Amino acid sequence: MAKILILSSEFPPFRGGIATYALELARAAQNHGHIVTVVAPDFGEMTVAADAELPFAVRRYHDGPANMRGLPKRIIAAWRAARSQDFDVVHAADWPFFIAARLLPRRLAPRCILTLHGTEVRYMQSPKRRRILDILRFWQRGWASWISNSNYTHRLALEAFPVAPEDARPVPLGVSESWCSARTERGEARRRTGVTSGRLILASLGRVVPRKGYLVLADALALLPVSLASRLEWWIMGPLIDTDFEGVLRARIASLPVETRIWGALPVEDVQLRMSAADLFCLPGYNDRGIVEGFGLVFLEAAAYGVPSVATRSGGIPDAIDDGITGLLVPEKDPVALAEALTKLLEDDDLRHQMADAALDRARRSSWHKVIEQTYGGD
Repeated sequence: MAKILILSSEFPPFRGGIATYALELARAAQNHGHIVTVVAPDFGEMTVAADAELPFAVRRYHDGPANMRGLPKRIIAAWRAARSQDFDVVHAADWPFFIAARLLPRRLAPRCILTLHGTEVRYMQSPKRRRILDILRFWQRGWASWISNSNYTHRLALEAFPVAPEDARPVPLGVSESWCSARTERGEARRRTGVTSGRLILASLGRVVPRKGYLVLADALALLPVSLASRLEWWIMGPLIDTDFEGVLRARIASLPVETRIWGALPVEDVQLRMSAADLFCLPGYNDRGIVEGFGLVFLEAAAYGVPSVATRSGGIPDAIDDGITGLLVPEKDPVALAEALTKLLEDDDLRHQMADAALDRARRSSWHKVIEQTYGGD
């Protein structure tokens, strides 16, 4: 049993991949027998209700920007938390806390872990930031373990930073047991969501921003055979945070032969119900000037509902989808290849069901229990 301090710039009630990572990491570590404390920003009124449901302590601080200007607040928050008790491990769950963790004396952070998610590798390459990291001797052997969320991010980090190979390792993400257990029987889910017999549901879940590939998917849907498009519904679930892009997407959708619903951000229970009703999942993200999916946890979450995926060979997505087994992968920004893959799975019920079973099996084997053992167990 260890006392673990997790530092994260994102945490519920905020929604996002890093927030999910920090939450599931903390919850699984606590269930594993460790004593966990989380340091995270205060997001206002919803924070109190969110924290009341958690089985571990959360220390909130009033956040500054997730950049160098917000660094003093993160340093103070990390120091105050680290001094509150004798922690065995200090874990910076994302890059905004890396420097704060580095500035902690060894007596307060006898063992330090940093998690890389992919996009921060590019961010940390700017000359100004790199000089700061060099001054702080970030690359000193043995001061921290560098954990990457995928094999892709691990390779990226070793290419970009002079980190000793023995200090770095990939630890692919897991799927929450709550996602696997929340699956509603497919027929019941379709009845409750109003899906009529013979209809096919294509689901997308993620922030509605350009790099997630929504416009590429729209272009692909326009290429589907008429007989297929007439039976298909496209459900888009995720925060609408870019009003300009939302307008462009809605205009593009209006001309599609596929019935489309933009649900926006939904309560978790509604997302789980709609994912249970889906036939196929698709989010064809792409590398946007170095900003890329470091892993693609959403594809494992879809798999937890027995839903195979069609996605791109971009970043760490191939670490989350076994091409030809739990889904199909196509090149980035290729609507023709994407349309062919969608058609293949949507028209072949047997193949889709076979991949659905394989996806569910993959999700069940990708547990957070395993992540905890690989992260804290044998460092």
